[in-house]
Amino acid sequence: MMKISRSNKMDRFNHLIEQNVHQEGFTPLHLEGVGVVQWHNAQEMSPFLYDPIICMMGQGEKICRVGDASFLYQSGDFFINFLPIPVYAEVTVASFEAPFQSAVMNINLIKLADMIMRIERQEKAARKTTSDSSSCVVVGQANDDLIELFSRLLSVASDPLESAILGESIIDEIYYRLLTGEHGHALRQLLHEYGNIQPVSRAVTHIHNNVNKVIKVDELASIANMSKTSFFNTFKKLMHVSPMQYIKSIKLQKAQTLLIQGIQANEASYQVGYNSFSQFSREYKRFFGFPPSQTGH
Repeated sequence: MMKISRSNKMDRFNHLIEQNVHQEGFTPLHLEGVGVVQWHNAQEMSPFLYDPIICMMGQGEKICRVGDASFLYQSGDFFINFLPIPVYAEVTVASFEAPFQSAVMNINLIKLADMIMRIERQEKAARKTTSDSSSCVVVGQANDDLIELFSRLLSVASDPLESAILGESIIDEIYYRLLTGEHGHALRQLLHEYGNIQPVSRAVTHIHNNVNKVIKVDELASIANMSKTSFFNTFKKLMHVSPMQYIKSIKLQKAQTLLIQGIQANEASYQVGYNSFSQFSREYKRFFGFPPSQTGH
């Protein structure tokens, strides 16, 4: 049986992205949480809120800045973030002849944790690893199995019936390949039930559920059942920004969503917990590069 080269696998993957693109930017497919991205031009650095995702790069180049960390990913790389994170993202390589292309899949952390337990039950004496460089963001080069799986995912996600019947099994296999591949033990360590990601995840959920209130680091530390210092340091290591920077980013991203929906700026500032409209306006302009009044409806 003739072995298919990596470059041919990447060509097929890019062809499937192209077949499923319906617009510039993001196109959702029939399988929930799965979509493709295409840009024919470089995109300037802009702020976004990334949900937990796995992004598989087809072609082009992108840089994501998360707090004080910077992540570059190119053709054949994967980008994973396990918690909702505010990023500044920039598409640095794209052209009409060779557009930027990627596939995106939302992560279900409950299913991912279940896959870890199933793997470790089979391994029994699983090798335990520890890492001082834990981060909720991981970038690496995909192996051939992962490239093929993402091609299968796009093929299935383009059809409503196949998505409903076959979609979840392919997603499960993607989780399996990631958790047993080169980065598998580091990912498992990060996601393990007793790892730092769980208490930080509880704090992150509290922030998103209480965006209309004033949120203090002390209460987040209490929710995480950690000392204030320990929580601050752990949060910064995982998320690459301080808790207060994260809170501000989430509030401003939410405010932008409200403004786009047509809500007045002073009402949007109130709904995301600002007591001072002038402070909200200053911080909004600093974050997005333009004032609330210039946000398109």
